[in-house]
Amino acid sequence: MDYNSYTFKNKVVDRLLKKSDRIRRKSEKTLYKGKVAVDEGRDKKADRLHKKAARQENRSINIEDRAMKKY
Repeated sequence: MDYNSYTFKNKVVDRLLKKSDRIRRKSEKTLYKGKVAVDEGRDKKADRLHKKAARQENRSINIEDRAMKKY
């Protein structure tokens, strides 16, 4: 991607959207680990991982909203 063709505002928005996508993928991985823990019968670990995935998902949504405000 050629950042020289972007204005400064577009660079910031693009960076925030990439960060949001990265955190969303991380959230999906954490949620998968939680589902595996449920299958193994490890409820306490599963609860912890599901809460962590929810926090990551919220963080991703907030970053995306912040990017849209800048745009």
